[in-house]
Amino acid sequence: MAGGDASLVDFLGVAADPRLLHQDLDGVPGIPPRPAIDAAGPAHARLVAAGSLTTAITLFGGAALAVWGAARLLKGSGGLMAVVLLILGLALVATHWGWVHVAEYVGVSIDQRHGQAGQRRERVWLAELEPYPRFAVRTSVGGDASTTVERALYRPVLTDAGMFAFDRSVREVRHFDADAPAEEIAAELEALRRRARLATDRQHERWEAAAAAYDAELVHAHDERDRLAARRAAAVALSDHLNASLREPPLVE
Repeated sequence: MAGGDASLVDFLGVAADPRLLHQDLDGVPGIPPRPAIDAAGPAHARLVAAGSLTTAITLFGGAALAVWGAARLLKGSGGLMAVVLLILGLALVATHWGWVHVAEYVGVSIDQRHGQAGQRRERVWLAELEPYPRFAVRTSVGGDASTTVERALYRPVLTDAGMFAFDRSVREVRHFDADAPAEEIAAELEALRRRARLATDRQHERWEAAAAAYDAELVHAHDERDRLAARRAAAVALSDHLNASLREPPLVE
């Protein structure tokens, strides 16, 4: 990742990096649920099994027909029916492997359709991500039964591909011994979560103010000068929002 400090304005019009699909973002505010990954469905396995069964039936059935028809012909009592059965049996034996290939082809086609649907869901998920800072709180339990509570910042960063991802950095840590009262841990956890939620909401409001101004100006943009004007409008909107926030009373924790 390219990293570095960047203003929210620098992320306007920047797409989300597909590597975010593999980044641990569970529980981060404002991140939509990650699309489920479709594994190879049971339909493929059932089709292959059915193809194998049909192949076996075709092979043994065709062989039986061919042997029966040949035997009737050798005895001279089969006539036209024996000839037809012999030919049919030989044809079934000669083509019995085709059923496996047909089943495999249909199964692969089904898997490809599932894969394409999954890729569409991934593209929609990436398009829904917005590059503004987020704060999240997580807890973990150590081997000595102690509890650790972390408040982390997920800061948007520009990647080498010209897209954005999130860089995680821990901002606050609280350690609780194994004998710490559960009420104390719950109270501290709730306080950290509230601070994280309020800070994230502030960042979201700033992003929306800048993005709305940018989109409004970008509608009429035809060249680089117009796009620069759109970015300037976004910067002004962000500055106005920050100034308005400074005039508001401080948050009560």
